[in-house]
Amino acid sequence: MYSRIYKYKTALKALILINVFLLLPWPTSLLYGEESNYRTENNLAAGIMGVPGLWSYQLGSSITGLTGKGQIIAVADSGLDGGSLELLHPDIKDRLVGVKDFSGDGWADPNGHGTHVAGSIVGTGSKSEGVVKGIAPEAGLYFQATYNDKEKTLRIPSVYELLADAYNTPGQPRIHVNSWGASFSDGVYDWDTHSLDKFVWDHQDMVVLKSAGNGYKTSKPFVSSPGAAKNAITVGSTEGTRGVDTSSDNPDQVAGFSSRGTLDGRIKPEVLAPGTWILSTRKTKPNLASDSYIGLYNQNYGYMSGTSMSTALTAGSLALLRQYFQAKGVTPNASLLKAALIFGTQKLPGVSASDQGFGRVNVENTLVALENGNLFYQDNPGLQTGETVTYTYTSNGQPFRVVMAYSDYPKTPGVGKDLVNDLDLKVIGPDSKGIYWGNGYIEGDRLNNVEEVIVYNPEPGQTYTIEVAGHDIVHGPQPFSIVFGDMTYSGTVAEINSEEIKFSDGKAFKLDEEVNFRVISGEEELISAALKDIPPGAEAYLSFGPDGEVTHIEAIYITMTSKIMSKEGARQLTIFDGTRWTMADQVKIFVGENKLNWAELPIESEVKLTVNPVSARVWRVDVKNLPDNSPYYSLPISDEEVKKAIADSRSSGKVVLSAPEDEELEKSVTLAFKAAMATEIYSNGRPLELRLPGLIIEIPAGEFSRFGANLQGAQLQMRVSWQAGGEKSLPSSDSLMYLRPVGRLVDVRPTIVWPDGTQLPVSNTNNPIKVTITSPIGSTAGLNTQKMGVYRLSELTQMWEFISNDYNPDTGKSTITVDRLGKFAVLEASRTFSDINNHWARSDIEIMAARHVVRGMTSQTFAPNDMVTRGQFTVMLVRTLGFSEDTAAAKFTDLPADYWCAGDVGAAVKMGLAAGYSDGTFRPDEPITREQMATMLVRALTLMADKTFRDTGYTLGKFNDRDDISDWAKDSVAIIAGEGIMNGREEGIFAPKEQTTRAEAATVMVRLISSIANSGKR
Repeated sequence: MYSRIYKYKTALKALILINVFLLLPWPTSLLYGEESNYRTENNLAAGIMGVPGLWSYQLGSSITGLTGKGQIIAVADSGLDGGSLELLHPDIKDRLVGVKDFSGDGWADPNGHGTHVAGSIVGTGSKSEGVVKGIAPEAGLYFQATYNDKEKTLRIPSVYELLADAYNTPGQPRIHVNSWGASFSDGVYDWDTHSLDKFVWDHQDMVVLKSAGNGYKTSKPFVSSPGAAKNAITVGSTEGTRGVDTSSDNPDQVAGFSSRGTLDGRIKPEVLAPGTWILSTRKTKPNLASDSYIGLYNQNYGYMSGTSMSTALTAGSLALLRQYFQAKGVTPNASLLKAALIFGTQKLPGVSASDQGFGRVNVENTLVALENGNLFYQDNPGLQTGETVTYTYTSNGQPFRVVMAYSDYPKTPGVGKDLVNDLDLKVIGPDSKGIYWGNGYIEGDRLNNVEEVIVYNPEPGQTYTIEVAGHDIVHGPQPFSIVFGDMTYSGTVAEINSEEIKFSDGKAFKLDEEVNFRVISGEEELISAALKDIPPGAEAYLSFGPDGEVTHIEAIYITMTSKIMSKEGARQLTIFDGTRWTMADQVKIFVGENKLNWAELPIESEVKLTVNPVSARVWRVDVKNLPDNSPYYSLPISDEEVKKAIADSRSSGKVVLSAPEDEELEKSVTLAFKAAMATEIYSNGRPLELRLPGLIIEIPAGEFSRFGANLQGAQLQMRVSWQAGGEKSLPSSDSLMYLRPVGRLVDVRPTIVWPDGTQLPVSNTNNPIKVTITSPIGSTAGLNTQKMGVYRLSELTQMWEFISNDYNPDTGKSTITVDRLGKFAVLEASRTFSDINNHWARSDIEIMAARHVVRGMTSQTFAPNDMVTRGQFTVMLVRTLGFSEDTAAAKFTDLPADYWCAGDVGAAVKMGLAAGYSDGTFRPDEPITREQMATMLVRALTLMADKTFRDTGYTLGKFNDRDDISDWAKDSVAIIAGEGIMNGREEGIFAPKEQTTRAEAATVMVRLISSIANSGKR
């Protein structure tokens, strides 16, 4: 009885909701199905850095928006597009003022890197209607091509020569961008570092930026050379907000790959900027085999990740600041621009200074402070040892910041400390109470030529003394720049009225009638805006008067209109372009004036999202159009296209049908054709290959014999949607197994659909289907590729079930054979045991457990020192190589068909890896000897790595017990030891007749995998 009442209530509620939709004053175009324009603002990185506030800034009558106009930026990088004006991306073509080829083989871009970097700085956005553009879209570009494609190497002259070439070129660039790094030096003050520092010392108006490098989670974690240069602005990466994967959804997190630090402990990088899944210009004639894109947006734009991308974005931001200073009649030197940039940076909560430097770039903070705050800046001509200069600051009770920066004299590599001229910064409190030292170093910072002090709780109305002292000036005088004043408060608006503005962090500020404000939507300033036009969720920047009162509010927000493709949990949705958006805790959902809860928000409805550009959190959802609930696809692949693909299969061997070329990776896609074509595909006899974004599905022709004449008018559809995996471990049948997504989850749904909307899922197949999943290569950052595998979600248990370890880290491809489609994922597995914490083989055991090759003796223990039997080792080997079980091939008298290892032993025999004894037995429960194991491993290596091992020169000379090795095993032991897969038990002893431990077996399997991978066969 209860269930019937519940159904009636649910139906009634749905009917009410539908009526609410129908009674709304919908635009005529939406009601009658006119095609909508779905457009997403893609300048997400610009929003994080507050750049839209500068683009729309009206600086007197002479400047309409800070866009880099009048600035020339020099970039040294791989190359630029096709290497000629005729083959130059339209977004860059009009910005190029000159090119210099240092590479020796022309200035074409071999991998897309230089084109992407250039577009992030000066791209005009002409091929995207201004949606995807650079940070300084009206600046000029001088490009230095450095990559020799024939030699596969960068040709960098001395850094001094590289910078001098740019400095003296017509147009006189004063910002130089270096998104490259030397591999031979890591965090060291080397000669390239010296060369950079010397040039800036000699030319103190040249700002040089250097990417930090992408090697933090490697053996070379420090910044790459010449990133350790004192006079460079070294730039690291934060995550972005595009939400493609877990490395691009939190701008308050340092990217896992971002290098940091120097050998002497200096603060490097100085600043961070977004660096994951950055969207910028793509080569006009791409080469997918060699280009560095991790994802393609369309034929004009692509995605890349790395500190290179962060450096380009920061360079564009500096161009806007330099344009501002020049408009004010100031020609800033490098140290003033560095200090002004750092003054506006935002500290990442919970992140150490050694990881984030001085914070994430936010030029809107700097601009608001310059224009509306109590900000002082100065270039000081210089100090000698023992000299000091002081400044005073009267507090209004708000936090204030002091940044002192200078270009230091170059140090001779290998001699003395890196800092040559040592200036000290300190702030002295009222009545000499309290001293704040630069960078927190008591009695002075002896490492860095940039120092800051932040006083978070100053005494209102009191005067503070700022002192810069020449502690030890070897080559003087030492000039410096200083910037200090009230810090702009910035945060997400939670609520605003005429009396008060409240923020999501709980802070609130009183307002009076004298407050000035600007409101920027997207990148356009609203005309005649009022306080009511600042929506909840906007990022607001506050300036304060002499008494601590709010005098100016600057608010930035973005909106986008799209369709909802999926909802995940209670917080996330995916829209039409495949990007994932997270709801703010205070999100409000409306249809007209009616509020909806999350559960009532219809999938496939058209919505307008109001988004905070810094956090990328959605604060408001307005439903604009009802979803189209008909699953019948209006634009199927035509019969003529299918017939042509069948004809082409005579030469290719496959009937290939592809999704439209402009479909994006990880976008929900339906590939459909008429069911009547199934008979012709079946008669052709060749497999059908469906190519969709990030996915290839190969279906045997025999599978189409199941579709008959009763499907008249129906479509055969393959629906593919990509979904975020979330931050938590995905559920596994092993409760101690941690499963982490690599990229996104993919849902593959084959369906028969009739024109009236009737549909029939057909996930189970009669024939094996081959599925190839391509994961974004950038999504493996910070993950162990040896622990990756393909899994499928069980609809029955809702657990992720392991399928295969097939994953190629070079291509990001995984290929599996299945008899049921559904939801798949490439996952990194983590599994450990309580008795291996300090064991020498712990890492190898955990790898093989993650690959589902070995299991524990109990759920908690592995028993690493237990002996391995012949049956156990055979199972490990077969699972490692990914072979399917074959019970029929295990024809041994002591191995019944239902014995636990019969299928794996059969597979090993069939593939020539194992053999029984002359009496017809296999003896699966006997311990395996080390020489037996060596023999099986050589057979596996021969099979999988295509090696013959003839005349290798491998001998048993290093083993003192070589005479103990059986004659039939001598060659195998020599080979397997020579290949480094098995070593001796101790120095000079192989111990051929001794038994093998479970730990040793796990270790040799890991080495076998590496050896096969290094052979080039996967």
